[in-house]
Amino acid sequence: MRAGRHPGDGYGQALQPDNRRCHDGQGCDVKPRWQRTARRDEHTVDVTAFLSLMVILIPFLLVTAVFSRTAILEVQPAGSEGDGELVPDPLQLQVTVRQEVIEVNYFERAGQAQSVSINRATDAQALESLATLAGELKTHFPDTLEATVLLEPQIAYEVLVDVLDVLRVKLQIEGDVIEQQELFPLIALGPVPVTGRQHTP
Repeated sequence: MRAGRHPGDGYGQALQPDNRRCHDGQGCDVKPRWQRTARRDEHTVDVTAFLSLMVILIPFLLVTAVFSRTAILEVQPAGSEGDGELVPDPLQLQVTVRQEVIEVNYFERAGQAQSVSINRATDAQALESLATLAGELKTHFPDTLEATVLLEPQIAYEVLVDVLDVLRVKLQIEGDVIEQQELFPLIALGPVPVTGRQHTP
């Protein structure tokens, strides 16, 4: 022991061997502080790689995201009455979509009822024929905005949307310009009425 140093006097204290015993009678394994700190750091989670991935992934998702626009078609139930005084519709256009045909019923200017049946063997051709007929009727009845669409229960929703689009707007293509001509935007929607006879016991 060096001169001037006394065990246990605090200041100038000399290092003494640790003669303490653990409860099991063996010498305690007292490690330096830097080794104990290093062992605790072994369980630390490194999130640097995860943050780097997020920095790259988030801008990529924002750039490649596809935003879909949902169009809402405004229709009203067939047979509903609006507010105010009712004005008779001279055309009374009614389109009935069935499994095999599309029936178009309307009145001519002379008041004579007309009926046209369009075969649905090919929906694309049927919609094209319906669009042509709707355009012709709009030419003769430019002030008419109303139409009624009746559906059989088995008609798919996609077919209904296609029929409504054809009746509401006509697309006119002139060169690179596409113009929309309004046809019958006020559409009343309903089911096909049951016409079968009821059995009476």
